[in-house]
Amino acid sequence: MNQKYIFNPRAVMASLAAAGLLYAGAVGAETLKIGVIAALTGGGAPWGMAAAEGPRILAERVNAAGGLDVGGKKVRVEVIAYDDQYKAAEAVAAYNRLVNQDGVKYVIILSSAATMALKQNVEDDKVIGMSSAYTSKALDKDSRFMFRMYSAPEDYLPSMIGWMKDNLKGRRVVVVNPNDETGWDQVRLSEAIFKEKGFEVLGHELFERAQKDFQPMLTRIIAMKPDMIELGGTSPATAGLIIRQARELGYDKLFTKTGGAGPKEIVAGAGAKAAEGTINMLYADPANKGYQDLAAEYKKRNGHDANEIIVSFYDGANAILHAVQKAGTLDDTEKVAESFKAAMPFKSVQGEDLEMGGMKHYGIDHQVMTVNYIGEIRNGEPVVLGKTSND
Repeated sequence: MNQKYIFNPRAVMASLAAAGLLYAGAVGAETLKIGVIAALTGGGAPWGMAAAEGPRILAERVNAAGGLDVGGKKVRVEVIAYDDQYKAAEAVAAYNRLVNQDGVKYVIILSSAATMALKQNVEDDKVIGMSSAYTSKALDKDSRFMFRMYSAPEDYLPSMIGWMKDNLKGRRVVVVNPNDETGWDQVRLSEAIFKEKGFEVLGHELFERAQKDFQPMLTRIIAMKPDMIELGGTSPATAGLIIRQARELGYDKLFTKTGGAGPKEIVAGAGAKAAEGTINMLYADPANKGYQDLAAEYKKRNGHDANEIIVSFYDGANAILHAVQKAGTLDDTEKVAESFKAAMPFKSVQGEDLEMGGMKHYGIDHQVMTVNYIGEIRNGEPVVLGKTSND
């Protein structure tokens, strides 16, 4: 059953009033509804909570400033999120509820499995879809209404693995990923790039997302004597569990994670000592003030630290708002879809200019091109070592 994830509006309004943020002129009667389909429970919950909260914080900031100006009218922004438990069937149910019952025309979709399950629905229904899917199949030459909110692995992985070649010792790698659309694509892509950059890929392992006992899998991997174990698109909590169990089995070498941010969740699952030295792709620079303010707001609301992927969902929702403003309409999604590129560039929450690009081999520009960071876990905290480029 899908869980609707909406905050108490009276509590939100009281909080804004206490902070002196309410706009005296109020927001008009029209509402731009953004749906979120994400894993709000289970191992993917850190990403799912970020997917729901990033757009929600943006919406409250916009509403507090008087609303979104669309064609000369002030429009209220509302975010409605449902839990798909990282399951394609639940994602379809959530989509149907959002579109048919809640009247949503703009949907943020977390996972690759959900994106692939909903890809044709989005096109048929002329609903704007903003996906965080890693799979290269999320977009193609026929995509008109589906977009991606950040640079995908095919854009940044060559740069990141090139950095690993130049800065890390050892060339023997085993690739580990979940047994789903995300994992399959990550295995295909990362193995090819590791080999291209001169690494020896000893093999790969796939696991079920609900899996908790990794000792048989890790026993096989450790027997291969890898210099590094690459965790790809593994959810952060599960990555922490894998690292802890590998250390318990005696593996004392490197872990890398080129996809799916979450160093804090990795540390929580593995322990700071076990996670020490893990190389992790990051969506945010922990020292950036824009990110710090966003993370502080999240923690104030939820009582725990945000996964830094929240910046991507904040910016992804903001891309939708900019396209709606440029189109001057809430209802004509065809016009909105055509307005994304013209609405760029705009400033990300971290202050960088975001452009619409990517997917040039399909002849379309349906992807927000973002900066990714290369981080290392030191003393339980992520430290930025460099940036990736979009090759």
